[in-house]
Amino acid sequence: MNATNVARHGADVDAVVVGAGFSGLYMTHKLRNEMGLSVRGIEAGSGPGGVWYWNRYPGAHTDSLHSIYRFTFDPALIEEWSFDKRYPSQQEVHRYLEFVADRLDLRRSFTFNSRVVSMHYDEDRTVWTVTTDTGETITSTYVITGIGLLTAPNLPSIKNLDSFQGERYFAGKWPEKVDLAGKRVGLIGTGSTGIQILPMVAEEAAHVSVFQRTPNYVLPAQNRPLTQDEKDEARAHYREIAQHIRQHPFAMRFTPSGLNALDVDAATRKAVYEEGWKKGGFYFMFETFDDIQINEAANETACEFIREKIREIVKDPETAEKLTPRGYPLGAKRPPAGTNYYESFNRENVTLVDISNDPIVEATRDGLRTESAEFDFDVLIFATGFDASTGAFIDIDIRGRDGMSLSEKWENGPLTNLGLSTAGFPNLLMITGPLAPFANLVPVIEEAVDWIAACIAHLRKNGLTTIESSEAAEQAWAQHATDIANMLAAGKGESVHTWFAGANVDGKTHAINVYFGGANAYIDAIHSSAENDFDGFVLK
Repeated sequence: MNATNVARHGADVDAVVVGAGFSGLYMTHKLRNEMGLSVRGIEAGSGPGGVWYWNRYPGAHTDSLHSIYRFTFDPALIEEWSFDKRYPSQQEVHRYLEFVADRLDLRRSFTFNSRVVSMHYDEDRTVWTVTTDTGETITSTYVITGIGLLTAPNLPSIKNLDSFQGERYFAGKWPEKVDLAGKRVGLIGTGSTGIQILPMVAEEAAHVSVFQRTPNYVLPAQNRPLTQDEKDEARAHYREIAQHIRQHPFAMRFTPSGLNALDVDAATRKAVYEEGWKKGGFYFMFETFDDIQINEAANETACEFIREKIREIVKDPETAEKLTPRGYPLGAKRPPAGTNYYESFNRENVTLVDISNDPIVEATRDGLRTESAEFDFDVLIFATGFDASTGAFIDIDIRGRDGMSLSEKWENGPLTNLGLSTAGFPNLLMITGPLAPFANLVPVIEEAVDWIAACIAHLRKNGLTTIESSEAAEQAWAQHATDIANMLAAGKGESVHTWFAGANVDGKTHAINVYFGGANAYIDAIHSSAENDFDGFVLK
């Protein structure tokens, strides 16, 4: 098929793909290389990588194992690439995505250093007009977003922040080179990002003050270089691995233990937890006891084990107590995996500042002031997370049928059908959009891209023009996602500012924005929809 002559309804191209991370690269490959459609990709960064282009902060790495954080649709990509670390670093993942872009000749379809600022639907012409910050406008039949779950920065509303005369860095937009040697650093935030940053910055800075609102349950990553045998095993068994992770609730390479925490004695329970702690990462949650996520009493046994670990590791009892999470279950906040996080508080140049009862009042010329103290800094680092799931969409002026604003539609929480489409916005298709699974996302992305490609092929084959979610289906999916979350630990994080429900962003409506029913259940649901003529969606 001649890709230069297939755009319909007078559009410039068949599809605009927003983003050049895992989602955008595979979507572009699928539409252009496999289906012969004309595609324009738009990416704000200077090259491919998506979130792994921007998240250059010290210590950034995946919390998914090397063997599952990669594409599986092309055997050549498996054969020609191996990660070096058990949990790949930002640099490794970025290089991998550059490799994929070059191996599949995808760069030529993308315009880099260009950010989408608006997407407006013309119902009469059934085309989208996409406008970028460079002033370019592109019309397309389909707009497909691959803009990621955690990409819109959540900047703290600190009074007089512009008065601070030192350096300021946001973790999600980290410059390529930052020199912290000998400097006094204020690190704000103790989520996954701050937990990865602290040990690295503490080795370089003169002093680091860590501002913590809510202590976290930090699991040890136990990261290390891979052996050649491990690389060979991952390559040789990638098909079995790909199948296995699509049948796991979090799309991970774990197997249920068959044990329940409340069915064993205390000594056995501790020994099982110790083994999970030594394995590191999510092994502690997924291969110790099967009832941790569904039984509050079982979950509390895991919480208390971690609390004991904090008391063992952190030498100063007062600091250890401040670092000890209480009052919410493991899993209510995103469980972070760190390396030497708790150990960093034994360093003389690291201080913990508890702002739960002594909040930051304002920035000053020289640093920060809480209600009871002032702190002088040369550098402020904001590890304050993201406006998750919906934030990157709201940052774009997206208007559907009759000029409907997406930000207004989602004002009280996101509404999508399967995280793929929302009613009133024909041919706006989302790769792992709001209410898609919270899981290892690469296999979920592959499945979502395949669904979108099959959907577009179905439309074209049958002379159909548009697809969007039905209102009933998206209402049902949003309610289902909320009900599932409320059954699990993830739905019990209202008091700990979890981004799962938007509670970390000032002024944002608290509503579940990801799906906790399982990546496996989600994949089954989108397969079922496609097999039943895209049930739950309106095709015209």
